[in-house]
Amino acid sequence: MEKTFRLKKGEALLVSDDRERRYFTGFDSSFGYVLVTGEGRYFYTDRRYLSAARSALVPKGWAVEEFTDISAVGARAAAAGAKCLLIDYAATTLSAAAEFKAARLPFKDAKRRLDALFAVKDKEEIALVAEACAIAEKAFYKTLECVKEGISEKELANELERRMHEYGAEKPSFDTIVAFGANSAVPHHKTGETRLKRDMPVLMDFGCVYGGYCSDMTRTFFFGAPDDGFVDAYAAVLKANLAAEEGIRTGMECSAADKIARDVLDAAGLGGAFTHSLGHGIGVAIHEYPAVGPRGTGKLKSGMVFSVEPGVYFEGKYGIRIEDTVVLKGGVKRLFKDEKNLILID
Repeated sequence: MEKTFRLKKGEALLVSDDRERRYFTGFDSSFGYVLVTGEGRYFYTDRRYLSAARSALVPKGWAVEEFTDISAVGARAAAAGAKCLLIDYAATTLSAAAEFKAARLPFKDAKRRLDALFAVKDKEEIALVAEACAIAEKAFYKTLECVKEGISEKELANELERRMHEYGAEKPSFDTIVAFGANSAVPHHKTGETRLKRDMPVLMDFGCVYGGYCSDMTRTFFFGAPDDGFVDAYAAVLKANLAAEEGIRTGMECSAADKIARDVLDAAGLGGAFTHSLGHGIGVAIHEYPAVGPRGTGKLKSGMVFSVEPGVYFEGKYGIRIEDTVVLKGGVKRLFKDEKNLILID
């Protein structure tokens, strides 16, 4: 899975973010720098990783060197003819940017070019996302066996994360969200100590990392007997989810993809309760380009992996979200296998 960043004359790329380093090298480490010049690819790290990095990367054509200071990295880039360093402004802290000044080369923002590169996945990347999805889905349905009156949000989240690890995940993609009752009306509720009571909805938003790639899944179910309003709202959200997955095509504007689901919810009288975008790119980071929303820009390309997650939220009552991770190949291919019908647990 070799990743190539196309440089223009006088450019060199410097990468410090851990996920972006792993993207280019396939090597997982908590410290290091990737330098790509017109003459070669270099990985700088400390002695904790030096031997392992050389074993993993030198056969792939990387030069692996012990990191001393950023000035040496800059000198290497300058010797290769670089007149500027490309860095990802969005992934670079102020303290790192101050450190990079020792490279003695001016900076340019590489974010848009990196976004475009990360957004389109190859077969190997898609296979890793698919496995991350399979692990998350299996863990979720196994965790449903633990749902009982009195369990706390944190306890249920811990059960889910334990199972994802058991089935092969490296770690969760993000902080698992478990929301009971009215907490489900907060799209990014912070999982807490609320305990489950009968006749409560449960929203679970979760995912895991496998091979450096993320999955993202949300399911909403009901503990007890829902009223007709909840059942109807769930049916509308599911209809919006399915319509989007059936209607999205390669070449479609991101905003047009979002509109498919939004129109379904508008027709059901629930458009005002859909308070976020339809989806976001998924890869080595849980939120990547593209932004599939009303203000999303650009067109969807074959090989993009993103979420489809319509939802409705009623403050003080409940929220419903149904989220899949999908890959675009002409049309949408779901990376989960379940039917997504409303689950009732008695």
